[in-house]
Amino acid sequence: MLASLITTPAELLEQIVIIAAHQHRQGPPSVLRSLRLTCRMSNNALSPESNSYLYLMLFKDRFSPWRDFPGGQLTVDNIEHELRKRFRALQCIRRGDVADPDILESLSTIYIMMLEDDGRNWDQLLWAQLPVFITRFLRERLMVGAETNNGWPTENEVNVLAVSIFWLMSCSESIRDETDELRREFVQLLSPYSFAGFRYPCFSGLEYDLCPSKNSPKTVATSAHGEYFTIRPVSTTICYFGRPIPFNLPPLAPYAILVHFSRLETRPLMIPPHLPETQAEAVANGISGPTKEDIVYFNTRCKTHFPDTIYGNRFDTLRKSRRHDPDWTRCIRDPLYRSPSSLPGQYIPGTISGRWQGSFIAPYYNIYKDMLSSSSAPLPFPTFGRFPLYVTFRELYCYSPSIPLPLRGNEGAFENAFLPIGCRWHETEARIEFTGENASFKSYYSPPRQEHVEIGFVGGTAGNSKPSVHGAFDVIITGVTEDRYAAAWGGYRYIGRIRPSDGLIVLLREPLDPQMVELGRALFRGYIISSRNFVGRWRCMSGGVRPPEWESIFSLCKDMSWE
Repeated sequence: MLASLITTPAELLEQIVIIAAHQHRQGPPSVLRSLRLTCRMSNNALSPESNSYLYLMLFKDRFSPWRDFPGGQLTVDNIEHELRKRFRALQCIRRGDVADPDILESLSTIYIMMLEDDGRNWDQLLWAQLPVFITRFLRERLMVGAETNNGWPTENEVNVLAVSIFWLMSCSESIRDETDELRREFVQLLSPYSFAGFRYPCFSGLEYDLCPSKNSPKTVATSAHGEYFTIRPVSTTICYFGRPIPFNLPPLAPYAILVHFSRLETRPLMIPPHLPETQAEAVANGISGPTKEDIVYFNTRCKTHFPDTIYGNRFDTLRKSRRHDPDWTRCIRDPLYRSPSSLPGQYIPGTISGRWQGSFIAPYYNIYKDMLSSSSAPLPFPTFGRFPLYVTFRELYCYSPSIPLPLRGNEGAFENAFLPIGCRWHETEARIEFTGENASFKSYYSPPRQEHVEIGFVGGTAGNSKPSVHGAFDVIITGVTEDRYAAAWGGYRYIGRIRPSDGLIVLLREPLDPQMVELGRALFRGYIISSRNFVGRWRCMSGGVRPPEWESIFSLCKDMSWE
């Protein structure tokens, strides 16, 4: 008897599909659809109900392993559902229709694929021509709706995901290949999200609340732009492996800020010819401030890190997807209150310790004041000056039996970097000691224990702490500008706290030299995101919950030569 599909064993059909699909590993496996359409018997033999193993193997062949699912073991139905959804999203992107009615589902799927990527997901996204699609989306769709919003772009779910994906797929090569005109266009498109803190929050929840909850009082003020603090889109529901789960949208502003700095860095700071060559020469001639050597160092070393940056340290030993642990955890967890007695995965212990370098933007006061007082977006959006920023940070933890600093009921603590008003502290190499006003409390914080730092690098995902480190309740960050950088750019000290619910870092900055009080105090707030950039906004100390007189942006990356 001649062989036919009707008489072919199901196991053989399965192997035919797997081998053929493996030959062309990008995009949906066309051989599966073709064979299922040939006859009823092959359709039944290759259906998910009859052949769960086939769909598991196809998923593993096409996509990176999924993360631990918070709801028990996945069934073949879950895997088959996710397989279909991902292929649907890839085909949507490949069609290139930036106005597709299902664009929200497609982009949310793509965003999760990028956070889970260990190599295979990116291969599929390249097949779908994602870079071309996202570039077209930003240029053609990002400003849709701005004409009825006084010229300001909207921060809706689709724009949030598009800008987030745009940063996650960025690398030094892609920026190098952009024309100067295209770089300027991206900066102009995203500058409103970066600089207009009075319209676009940079944070997952209300920034002034250390322990937000559903019942937290919402303190607001009004300006020409409406309510402040502005409420951004926070959560939607997505279908993940066939199950509906809450999906917390990332704030758009940090990604826009990173896009902004990564393009600015293609234009190095100019070196004035009158500057001394080195600090030694400057000191010998009684000159203060930066030298030619300082500017060369800044231009060559202070570069924004990309998601695929090689660090040359133990961070490189992590799977690519593990780098995204903080962003992933912020997305799949409720952004509201988490008990500070368990440090969540939004912050990997040991991440901020070390030397950081980057830059900040200093706004022009009158221009910012005009933006704040006018309801209309400026056109073109103004540009501001960029300046170097250096700081060396320490992490200090409150371990049992010490009692952490009070968390609530301290009005004005936000402007004091979430430290209780009136408290005093003394820092040594061994620890930092806090004493409350009128000796109302005493707290001790010490450097992280070795096993605590290893949480982020040994076994499981960040935040799955070992029993021996459950005593860590709270994190204090201190920092200082090292002498070599202070001589060129000014010296500052920093102190602040990490918010347990989402990993927000809030730091108070003061001049090191008490004779330089005119430099003023400033508040830095931001996240360390998966590309290992500390990014956010800094502002003057305005007092109270209202739009500050001015606010701008900063981005720092870790100096790996320090480790």
